[in-house]
Amino acid sequence: MSGDLLSLIFRAGDIAQNEILKYWKTDFNVEWKADSSPVTIADKKAEELVRLFAQKETPEFGFIGEEFGQENPDAEYHWILDPIDGTKSFIYGVPLFGTIIAILKKGVPVTGLIQLPALNSKIWATAGGGAFADKGVPIRVSDVGSLKNSLVLSGTINTMESEGYGEWFASIRKNAKLYRGWGDCFGYYLVACGKAEIMADPVTSLWDIAPYPLIFAEAGGVFSTLKGEKNLFSATGKPLYPIYEGYSAIASNGKFEVPLATDR
Repeated sequence: MSGDLLSLIFRAGDIAQNEILKYWKTDFNVEWKADSSPVTIADKKAEELVRLFAQKETPEFGFIGEEFGQENPDAEYHWILDPIDGTKSFIYGVPLFGTIIAILKKGVPVTGLIQLPALNSKIWATAGGGAFADKGVPIRVSDVGSLKNSLVLSGTINTMESEGYGEWFASIRKNAKLYRGWGDCFGYYLVACGKAEIMADPVTSLWDIAPYPLIFAEAGGVFSTLKGEKNLFSATGKPLYPIYEGYSAIASNGKFEVPLATDR
């Protein structure tokens, strides 16, 4: 069944990409949610179309999406979707945004995808089947063996500090070879492809990170919350934390020890 699910996730990614690119670098209105995060017509339309596709192809599956919430929460399988991860990049004409899709069975990802519409690139993984990019080229994390030789990535430093991770993250980035703020899904994309060594987020929602335990396991890296939890769901298939901004995340190549934020 994993092959069938991979085919479905590819089709869903292309549906999202085609819709998003209709609005890329055009004039569109930006709405601001109650949490002060932006949303555009591209976010909404892409999720609407992927939901319709999922309902048609897999009516028995549940669905969790950023813009329109959860459906069929007790289903064995779930789609999880972030239509545009990096909406601020999308708004400002920065091409480092992407669509994140995962299909999970009882809380365990069986296939996952990061699709970068403006760059026309994607990476994906299936459980036990490896991780790949674009036309099927295998991807692996880097072999860099020390923090001092690493490229470290994150989103905004402001959020690291406001969430209490400032000192912890400063100790990492200041001892790295290079630090850049290439955040959102693009940062994880780079680590999985062996182009960077660490990507960290102090606050994420479930849809921001749902495929990453699978993608990094298959690419030879390590993914966890900042406190070291490697699974996003409990043994009973329930989310460990609130699905909206209840999580944190860090991915690395796993070739050297990265201190976790357990004592912040």
